[in-house]
Amino acid sequence: MPPPRRSKKSAERKDYGWVISFGCKPTGTLRRLKVDTDPAPDTRPIEVSCVCGEVHRVIVSPYRRRRSADEAFDLEVKSLDELRN
Repeated sequence: MPPPRRSKKSAERKDYGWVISFGCKPTGTLRRLKVDTDPAPDTRPIEVSCVCGEVHRVIVSPYRRRRSADEAFDLEVKSLDELRN
């Protein structure tokens, strides 16, 4: 009996960046920060200028997740280094 056939894997999964979620206390909403590079190597806290006008201190977790293609985000940066300077 021949071995079962395996379906070919679809093309490499497209990279849509990473998501870091944080809460905005003044508005009571969950905000999403899109980061193009993997934030795991450096988990120091960052200062994020929120759309509410305040600056939030956000803890960067090594347990981050990839962003899906249709997922909305509130802020976008290429690297977390932009927020640390």
